[in-house]
Amino acid sequence: MQKPLEKDIVIEGQLIHYYHVEALGEKKNVLVFLHGWGSNSPLWFSSTVELAEKGYELYFLDLPGFGKSQTPKKAFQLQDFANIVVQCVQKLEIVNPVLIGHSFGGKTAIRIASKKSIPLAGLVLVDSSGLPHTSFSTQTKIKLAKTVKPFMDLPFMKGIRSNLLRLSGSDDYIAFPELRETFVNIIREHIEFELPQVKNKTFIVWGGDDENSYTPVSDVGIFHRLIPVASAHIIQEAGHYCFLDKPKEFQTVLLEFLDSLNGKN
Repeated sequence: MQKPLEKDIVIEGQLIHYYHVEALGEKKNVLVFLHGWGSNSPLWFSSTVELAEKGYELYFLDLPGFGKSQTPKKAFQLQDFANIVVQCVQKLEIVNPVLIGHSFGGKTAIRIASKKSIPLAGLVLVDSSGLPHTSFSTQTKIKLAKTVKPFMDLPFMKGIRSNLLRLSGSDDYIAFPELRETFVNIIREHIEFELPQVKNKTFIVWGGDDENSYTPVSDVGIFHRLIPVASAHIIQEAGHYCFLDKPKEFQTVLLEFLDSLNGKN
């Protein structure tokens, strides 16, 4: 199995880190992977790098503020992340890629596909965020996090800080202090009205035990109904990171979808 090559590219004055794996054998589609909030590209590797042996060229982008990419100097909106991805694809001269997004990466991919920012061969949504059902609970968590944060910074609270914040359900808000305003912007923006504008063939794959408050498995039906050309697969006994929990099944169903793009079924 090839080791992904690490590279950097500058987009709008911002350093973006990415990983590249060349296709082996007969070349097929180029796949561009977008990770979720608080994650990074290497999380994909164990379940996807082998795809290069099937003829797929792979790119993994560290989104701004995560992995080895530079943190934005301003608070980002969803469109800012989408713009960075689009410009990366254009600058790297990637033609008609398949966008594969997990969680927040899926939300970003939906924005790109719905706006037809670049030509895409297909779209894969993995436990994608973007629907508005958690807005009230999420706002409550953020308000609680804002309230307790000053006390958490006191020296004598250091030993219990992480446990209290985890109990408050505010890990995403607290974990990246430089991205707090960006995080609020992202969760306040919902993309359900953009889904009917996604004209690309789309594959929705989800962990059957996903209990993430932003991406419950019940969302699968909504995505499937609103995206015009979509199919779905639920991986049983897998959670929010279904590609880690069941990597073989994830790779199998992903390959079936990719083959369908190449007219094999």
